[in-house]
Amino acid sequence: MPAPTHPTSRRFLRHSGALLALCVGALLAACQPQNEQAAAAATPPVGHYEGSLGAAGQAGARATLDIRHPSPGHYEAEFTAPGTLSFVADTIVFSNNQLRLSRPARPGQTLALTLDGDFWRGTLMLDSTKATALLVKRGVPTPTAYRTEEVPQATGSAWLFAPADTDTPGAALVLLPDAETAPTAAIWADALAREGIIVLLLPPADSATAAEETPRLQAALRLLHSTGGADTTNIGMWAAGSRAATLASLLTGPGAPRAAFFIAQNTVVDANARAAFRELRSRKMPLLTLYGGAGALARSAAMRNALGGRRGTAVRVYRTAGPDLLVPGSLGPVFGPGLPSEVVEWLRGR
Repeated sequence: MPAPTHPTSRRFLRHSGALLALCVGALLAACQPQNEQAAAAATPPVGHYEGSLGAAGQAGARATLDIRHPSPGHYEAEFTAPGTLSFVADTIVFSNNQLRLSRPARPGQTLALTLDGDFWRGTLMLDSTKATALLVKRGVPTPTAYRTEEVPQATGSAWLFAPADTDTPGAALVLLPDAETAPTAAIWADALAREGIIVLLLPPADSATAAEETPRLQAALRLLHSTGGADTTNIGMWAAGSRAATLASLLTGPGAPRAAFFIAQNTVVDANARAAFRELRSRKMPLLTLYGGAGALARSAAMRNALGGRRGTAVRVYRTAGPDLLVPGSLGPVFGPGLPSEVVEWLRGR
């Protein structure tokens, strides 16, 4: 496979303590071509492309591709399609008129295209599902919605999804999936970033103890505080499964990291979790709890009992969605009814 010609986004690699041991510099860099003819052959054609995406036996859906050249030596690519298929690529591979884009934190989703004049023809791979794409050039690329940055660490890469517009400070959150929700967590990071919310997606953790989570969370919050466009008074966290219960306890302990809000997903309310959430409620921390999948009704009822309906807390159930709050679709999963807008509205309206 040919090496990537250029990085698709600036990887702002910052030192963030033991958890996020970062390196300074570009991860991928290509040598400059020796002449204009070589440059034209080695770099993807900048432009805005429109067309269709569809699977066998199904009507095609509208899709677009924007290839940008924001600065010398850097290229960006953004694919937009219905449902949860949109993404800003973390890597562009282009050689011999063959383009390959990879989605951050979702290695099973890749877009492979062949250039034929003004047309791109190819395939979007969605884990075990395949869809065909046909796109034609329609003009100059549209402005980017957000950027992605990989944040290497000892336990696997984290990913920063940050809106391109940093002039207006906005909310930011650390997203901590468990093993069950990790495969689709990047879908949520993408959706929130498109709404102007900064998301730092951490990899799933083998351990959900306070001793393990504390340094991860402290380093993640430091990184978000230094991210352009973040409202440093409005940085919180979203955790799933047992990680949510652990973080609720952590936030009520001595020397707890400061968080402006907390979103808990599919939390089992045992005695320890009940006490922790009640303590967060008494401290008037804004709380949003989300439930989907098997057992959602019983778990949500236990959470409502723990929170007691105090203002600033909300318990929401999505019966048709799975634990990741998504439902199956013909071209990959789609958001459950009312999502992601209800989460975005809660973040903006606290």
